[in-house]
Amino acid sequence: MIASVLRTSFVLAHIVLLTSCAQNPTAPGQTQQWSVAERADVHAQLAAQYMERNALKTALHELEKALAIDPNHSRSNYVMAVLQTRLKEYGLAEQYYDRALKSDPSNSEAAHDYGIFLCDQGKVDQALASFKQALGNPLYTGVLLTNLRAGECLLNSGQDPAQAEPYFKAVLKVNPRIAQALFYMAKINYKRENFLSARAYIERFFSVNAETPESLLLAARIETALVVPEVAEDYARRLKAKFPSSDEVRQLGEL
Repeated sequence: MIASVLRTSFVLAHIVLLTSCAQNPTAPGQTQQWSVAERADVHAQLAAQYMERNALKTALHELEKALAIDPNHSRSNYVMAVLQTRLKEYGLAEQYYDRALKSDPSNSEAAHDYGIFLCDQGKVDQALASFKQALGNPLYTGVLLTNLRAGECLLNSGQDPAQAEPYFKAVLKVNPRIAQALFYMAKINYKRENFLSARAYIERFFSVNAETPESLLLAARIETALVVPEVAEDYARRLKAKFPSSDEVRQLGEL
């Protein structure tokens, strides 16, 4: 989530420029005037950088400065929400996410991370609403990741896999080589007993991504369902050879 914070804020070079300009007048006797939002932005970006270094106390201090300058500054509230999540102050985190999005409903990065936060809290319906808010912004550049996380939220919360499928298909429509989406589509089709489709997706996964314990176990299960024991056994052998101590090896006994 910190990465998404940094994507929405000024880059480091810009912040250095802002702060140096603020400290150095443009001409003798003149001082550069910065807007309230620009001054809050500087502190929010500094806070995000401190969070990257795990200097959470210093980050909190910078965010307190930012919100003292402008309590309704969307980015500062957003970064504070991420920080409070790191501190496991989930009630406060939710309040800051809410403020960030009320201040700027087009803050799609905040809406994306809020969706992840809500899903982790088991609030799936609210999470989907937040993901959809992010996706509703035509200028948002994180559409692939938000669709992926929305699908994961549904799939991992035990919802009907059919509800997650459109999100992964939306990802693959834009980029058919996104490994996570291919794996999830294989998993969904296996659960729905569409075994030939599941095989096609897992083979596409292997064409773009290294084998993982989860993918090898799923491939073995798919081939077992298709009654191709020699291929299933080959996947099982590869799983045992590459990941001998994995939980997936222990699950091979179910086949």
